[in-house]
Amino acid sequence: MKYQLSANFSLRSPAIVLHVAALLLSLTPSLLAQDDSALSAMVAMEKVIVNSIEQSEKSVVAIARVRKGSIGDPTDPNFVPNEFGTGVVIDAAGLILTNYHVLGRIEENDYYVWIQHRPFQVTKVMKADSVKAADPWTDLAVLQIDARDLQPIKFGDASKLRKGQIVISLGNPYAIARDGEPSASWGIISNLSRKATLNPSDLDAERNAKSIHHYGTLIQTDAKLNLGTSGGALLNLQGEMIGLTTSLAAMQQYESSAGFAIPVDDTFKRVVNALKKGDQPEFGFLGIAPSDIAARARRQGSVGVRIERVVDGSPAAFAKLLPGDFITEIDHQPVRDTSELMRDLGSRAVDSEVQLTVLRSDLRPLQIPVKLSKKPVLFDLPTYSQNQPQSWRGMQVEYTTAIRDFPLVSHLVDEKGCVVITSVERDSAAWQAGLRPRLFVSHVNGKRVSNPREFFTAVEKLNEAVTLQLTRPQGDDGTMITVQPSADASNPQAD
Repeated sequence: MKYQLSANFSLRSPAIVLHVAALLLSLTPSLLAQDDSALSAMVAMEKVIVNSIEQSEKSVVAIARVRKGSIGDPTDPNFVPNEFGTGVVIDAAGLILTNYHVLGRIEENDYYVWIQHRPFQVTKVMKADSVKAADPWTDLAVLQIDARDLQPIKFGDASKLRKGQIVISLGNPYAIARDGEPSASWGIISNLSRKATLNPSDLDAERNAKSIHHYGTLIQTDAKLNLGTSGGALLNLQGEMIGLTTSLAAMQQYESSAGFAIPVDDTFKRVVNALKKGDQPEFGFLGIAPSDIAARARRQGSVGVRIERVVDGSPAAFAKLLPGDFITEIDHQPVRDTSELMRDLGSRAVDSEVQLTVLRSDLRPLQIPVKLSKKPVLFDLPTYSQNQPQSWRGMQVEYTTAIRDFPLVSHLVDEKGCVVITSVERDSAAWQAGLRPRLFVSHVNGKRVSNPREFFTAVEKLNEAVTLQLTRPQGDDGTMITVQPSADASNPQAD
């Protein structure tokens, strides 16, 4: 409805005053109704946020990192640690998930966890109440505390997130959550698949990314994530954790309007399940040095990455990939750049089979199946796990690609399958037989072994002498070495 005043009316005239008064009276019920509706909506939203926090806050804990030999009692309520972070309960029996960078060097520190006003100490590394496992590639770690009545957080699904969704952060900013009350902030999802900030002091950082998050996995939010919120929970409005907050991506500025979180997706859940068991998670490895295609081609809509080098003895070499090939798809999903390629491959499980779409010099698309091997450990922080690698007669074996100096010895890899010896205990049965680290084993009693699982299956329950065949370059038949039974013949699988 439109209201218009005649030019003949004076604003001071009784007629116009009555006209305006009538107009205001006619609009007042509508305005009041709008105010009531807006207030009701705000109260409803407030209730949703409060309920989400109440549902999950008992699952968020405070963590202190205290260097061994430090003075002071960390369990004293007045003690304020210099290094602190957050964690979330993932098992009622005392399992706490956090960022690996919150723990730092495990052998140099003690850890204290506060939950619901109760302090717990986590100090005896390699014992029952300890760090269960930690993985630098995903920056995740699991602690064990002596508790049996905790409330685990509920995982959501980060793959369903969209920009603009409202999220809530629970954490331990400035170590103030030691009283059992995590602090909350809220905001929206600002972006998805963000890269972790690279350290400017690392001049080779682009080629030596510290974690999978440097290839672009992180959730970005404008929820305030102060110092100490690493390892906390990023929640949706249902109170489900859809991200593990991390301050690592913003450590240069500390206080930043951009907060980040590790998404709770299939890779996250797979890694957490392994860490809970005290195992080290494994990740896929192809064995190429990729590069992005030219900017001009990208502007014209081209996608893919160019293979600059193929590592000898890697899955890429066995699949006959060549320098100069372009990978445009993985399992029929487009690959836009090297970060996307490395993130996809590095999130997959070992022995995963992928279908690569490859363009060669004649630009005809080729469909090339590849079985991934295991990613090597090349990080500042080492991998850590309670469960030690399985051994047999004093020796341990691994995927060939998993050793640090793999490119230097890759010419010894048998493309039909083999394993590499990673350690041999001095004076053990394997040592006495002449076996040493960096030797490659292709057969056990004439049976081909292509990975550690096949090796240990082949030697299982063998109490007699066992013949191992070593590999040699160019596929020649290797040396045969006979390993006698260990002194403890009743347990031939572990010395």
